[in-house]
Amino acid sequence: MLQQQRHRPAARPAAPHTTAPDTPAAVTTPAAPGGPVALLVGAAAPHRHPGEAAANSTLLETWSSGVRTWVLDRAELLAARGPEARLLSDESTGLASVHTDTCVAWARDRHAAGHRFDLVLGLREDVQLAVADLAAALHLPGNHPDAVRRVQDTGARLTALAAGGFLVDEDPDRAPEGTALTAVGAFVSGRPQVFLLAAPTENGWAPATGLPHTPQALAAEAAAAVLHLGLCFGVFRVDLRVTDRGIAVSDVRLTLEAPGLQAHLARTLPCVELFNLVYDDALGRTAALPAPPLAPAARPPAPATVPPFVLLAGEPEGAAEEPHICRGTD
Repeated sequence: MLQQQRHRPAARPAAPHTTAPDTPAAVTTPAAPGGPVALLVGAAAPHRHPGEAAANSTLLETWSSGVRTWVLDRAELLAARGPEARLLSDESTGLASVHTDTCVAWARDRHAAGHRFDLVLGLREDVQLAVADLAAALHLPGNHPDAVRRVQDTGARLTALAAGGFLVDEDPDRAPEGTALTAVGAFVSGRPQVFLLAAPTENGWAPATGLPHTPQALAAEAAAAVLHLGLCFGVFRVDLRVTDRGIAVSDVRLTLEAPGLQAHLARTLPCVELFNLVYDDALGRTAALPAPPLAPAARPPAPATVPPFVLLAGEPEGAAEEPHICRGTD
């Protein structure tokens, strides 16, 4: 396993600059002259909140990729952040809300004042539509707002999937059948790559084993589902059920929001940093995938070219003590 150390292009500030929505200081100096800047919407989580570790992990991946961060979120969430989140974000702005109109108006004001954003990403489900509209307004890569609406509307999502020939459970009153599992992945060059299949348990997550379908077939179904729904950017999570009738798609999410899921991914596949893949892709960086994906996007796997599904356990030696090491194989 190759460990590549990445350095930020400039020294980090001792503490981030947090501003209120209409404070003049928020527009006096561009956040990152000469370096890429990620606008992370919904990246704030209160100190000791269950979502804090996931938010900090995402910020750390951004830091390790050499991308500066500007966190945009509700003012009360920014104020409740812990010290790690404050140190890992370069700039932050609190707004009264993270609704689409508020976020887009703020971003246009910053752009007019000379600030540049190179990519925009949402880390909570409630900000995904605002992020899609932000990406469109700033001419940045992102999911189309209509695709986000389709995914987040349960009825529209199930209807679209069923029309595309996917097996779905459309009866909310019927108890779920079959074995539940989750596929986790990211888009690279517009194509979904699935890196992990995990089964939810009472104590967290476990490898998905003993199923009548190959991991490649399960991954291909998840990849086909997100493509059919019109998604093309960022990370994704697809909840599946293995039933007697086949592989059913039960939910699709645009984040990794699930208790312990991101930590399970880090433990199980320490070579894969999904958000770094998204950043590299959005910034046009040419880099090989850190590990072969489970299956090619939305196509049956070719046995000669698709490697077997291998779960890696444990962290690279010293990684826990050296957070500046990017765990990757690019």
